[in-house]
Amino acid sequence: MKFKNILIAAMLAGAAVNVSAAEQKDIGAVKKPAAQTLDELLQMVKQNKIRQTNVNKEREAIFLRDRNNQRSLLNQALAEKQAEEERMNRLKAQYEANEKKLSELEDELHLKAGTLGEMVGVVRQVAGDTASRLRRSIVSAQLPERYTALETLAQAKEFPQIPEIRSLWEAMQTEMTEQGKVIKFSGQIINTEGAPEPRDMTRVGVFNIVSQGEYLVFDHESQDIKQLTRQPVGRYLSMVEPFISANGTYAPLALDPSRGNILTQEVKRESWPERVMNYAGPVGAAIGVVLALGLLLVLERLFTLLSLRGKMRAQAKSSTPGNNPLGRIMAVYLANKDDDVENLELKLDEAVLKETPRIERGITVIKVFAAVAPLMGLLGTVTGMIETFQSITLYGTGDPKIMAGGISSALITTVLGIVAALPLILTHSVVSGISKGLIHTLEEQSTGLIAQHEEEAGA
Repeated sequence: MKFKNILIAAMLAGAAVNVSAAEQKDIGAVKKPAAQTLDELLQMVKQNKIRQTNVNKEREAIFLRDRNNQRSLLNQALAEKQAEEERMNRLKAQYEANEKKLSELEDELHLKAGTLGEMVGVVRQVAGDTASRLRRSIVSAQLPERYTALETLAQAKEFPQIPEIRSLWEAMQTEMTEQGKVIKFSGQIINTEGAPEPRDMTRVGVFNIVSQGEYLVFDHESQDIKQLTRQPVGRYLSMVEPFISANGTYAPLALDPSRGNILTQEVKRESWPERVMNYAGPVGAAIGVVLALGLLLVLERLFTLLSLRGKMRAQAKSSTPGNNPLGRIMAVYLANKDDDVENLELKLDEAVLKETPRIERGITVIKVFAAVAPLMGLLGTVTGMIETFQSITLYGTGDPKIMAGGISSALITTVLGIVAALPLILTHSVVSGISKGLIHTLEEQSTGLIAQHEEEAGA
């Protein structure tokens, strides 16, 4: 039994030795051969126990060392935190003291400055106003960046110095002086394509900039001289080139007292063809068709009637009947000159009546066109006002631009109707007068032929 217990103890020791060997293998220990006897096994167990104890002590020492290091770092961090909090308290106290001292110094400065402080405020205000005025001035197109120093002066918190106040006065005096000058200078403009272009320009006070026969505008936001997308009407534009060419003499020029605002709005004004294209609508197109047809008919009638009048005048000087109204009446007379006076008169009246429709053909149509055109214009007016009332119903009257389209359509069609009616009425009067003159000539000549027939019959 005793041997059996010893054998079990040996097996347990062997297992312990194997576990210890595995641990030593993990830490890089060299594997030793297994025990051969019980004494060797006992000795190995004791050695492993000693070795395990040493390893545990070593691990405990490492743990204690790391704990001491962490504790040291924690103490160091706590010390730094304490130092920063103390520094923060010192800075806060210093900041409060400085704020109090600054307030006291400002009060003292205000007391010592007296009315000088009001003067400084006035200088800053005037500098700001002058800088804004110079920035918007056309003179800045010739003298750029002259307002920057005044903007700095207007925003400065310290007292202005004498040179700064003098520069303010000089800038104001320069602006007043340049208002009455006409100066030629060179620079760059921004053309309609958005590209810079060198130009020789003429500045007319603070009102206009002109160059190469056209007006230019100064954009105070970008500080650029820009070419207008469209120039003003001809009566203003025709003055530019003579004004530029005038050397030391007087020449008229249209000025813009708003320094470019009126000129910018003026070029947006629509011409009459543009208004007709934008606002006439179907009714305006119909009025144009009526006017065109009426004028074509007028031209045809004028050409025909004038040609007939020339032929009838030539026929009046000839006794041979020709192919014209008067010639055909003479042919009727010659064919029936042996009849009595009453029959001859009836036949001549019949011939005149046959020629009258040919002479008066189309004249009534011209009169109808002249009467219809204003009525069509009135129709356009009514439809335009209906459109305006619909816009008012939908959007109200807050924005006049909403109603502008309908009102413009209404007024444009009215104008077109009147414009179409006036030439048609005038030309109808001319054509009607010529036709009545021709008919009167035919009646006069037929009456003369009858009188001649009676004279020959009485003889």
